[in-house]
Amino acid sequence: MNYGKCWTAMSKSFAVATVAMGLAAGSLWAAQETVLHTFVNGSDGSLPFGGLTFDANGNLYGTADLGGEFGDGAVYELTPDASGGFTFQTIHSFSQAKDDGGNPQSGVVFDTEGNLYGTTTQGGTGGCGIAYELSPPATKGGAWTETILHNFGGVSGCGPSGYLIFDQEGNLYGTTFGGGGGVNTPLCTNATGGCGTVYKLSKVNGKWTETTIHHFTGENLDGQEPSGGLVFDQAGNLWGATYVGGNGHSVTCGDQDGGVGDCGTVFELTPEAGGTWKETTLFSFSDDNTGFNPFTNLVIDKEGHLYGTAVNGGNDLGGLVFKLTPEGSGKVTESIVHQFDGGTDGLNPFNGLIMDAAGNLYGAVQNGGGTTTVCVGGFVPIGCGVVYKLTPNSSSTTWTETILYDFLGSSDGAIPLDDRVAVDANGNVFGTASAGGDFNFNKTGCAGNLPGGCGVVFEVQQ
Repeated sequence: MNYGKCWTAMSKSFAVATVAMGLAAGSLWAAQETVLHTFVNGSDGSLPFGGLTFDANGNLYGTADLGGEFGDGAVYELTPDASGGFTFQTIHSFSQAKDDGGNPQSGVVFDTEGNLYGTTTQGGTGGCGIAYELSPPATKGGAWTETILHNFGGVSGCGPSGYLIFDQEGNLYGTTFGGGGGVNTPLCTNATGGCGTVYKLSKVNGKWTETTIHHFTGENLDGQEPSGGLVFDQAGNLWGATYVGGNGHSVTCGDQDGGVGDCGTVFELTPEAGGTWKETTLFSFSDDNTGFNPFTNLVIDKEGHLYGTAVNGGNDLGGLVFKLTPEGSGKVTESIVHQFDGGTDGLNPFNGLIMDAAGNLYGAVQNGGGTTTVCVGGFVPIGCGVVYKLTPNSSSTTWTETILYDFLGSSDGAIPLDDRVAVDANGNVFGTASAGGDFNFNKTGCAGNLPGGCGVVFEVQQ
């Protein structure tokens, strides 16, 4: 497999085609789903890999990997209407032919003035993606204005892989899956020139400047290929995860680096004097017991515990949700919140998490549910994905999983690959499914996916 600049896109396309150990029993089908928009690979886009984001007025925003006016992806808005539904509109279409970005695969974020920020995995002057800003129109119905904040390539990294976050000063932070220098390994090839980066975007006198604050080398304990969004702790340290790398050195994780697999890491970046940052690998995944290959963001609770998902591992080899408790002196302790069983439960979560004010975790998983065979070619009833909720007990030592919705792979959608879902004040969950929806292949042009269709935007009501 080519682990070049398109690795993130290839991983998600592949997914389209294909605490305590004691947990309370989960429940099933506790909610109903409403499709808010069905993509048809026109100006609206197709293959919505990124999750959704609310603005201050309750409008929803997201990205589509392909489609739009020029076929290189789009940013869209869903506005609530008087009937209780949503009105869809495309607010920007990417065009790599015009040195714009292409193939956005992450969610977006807003500043306090209503400007929207995001990244694309490809395009730009360097071909390695861009960071962009979309400013809203001065009058209703007008056009949004795009500003390219940075063109990735070279030492700044290649293929931005997670959504952006703000610090208190208005600086933006994110990761690239490749580029930035580092050693050449089977996963850090010359195609991207490195193992990924963490970067900062700062606005000074109206101009944005990129600073690479860490280059992943793939050497020693360092991780490789950071694949999700970052999170700040209360002390101002940045936390994130890498898909591979670290010192797990387990053959469980695949034939890498001479037959010994590196299973992924959780890292911390601590700000130092002079604007530099010190990176520390705080946890290395090692095998099925810890889970491995975190392709996700991390979320943090009020006590400073961190949560994320691992694509692989667990008792049933279906991946898991983990919790990391900082112990001081550069140490953390892992515990397992939930293990996916691959049956009625989810299977291999490439998806991230979100936490509500009560401490419940929400997510989607692109496979699992066990209700249909249509997402694996009609052979095994693995299912087309689930939306789930994890509820802690009073001491957060056990968690109850509730399956909020099982996708059937029909007009309801299939294969949700959200980097994170959105949850409103009533606990309703909003997200995207990257396939399913409209099965008129001549119209949609998305016939290559299983089970077909170009994806949907959905709401699951609790």
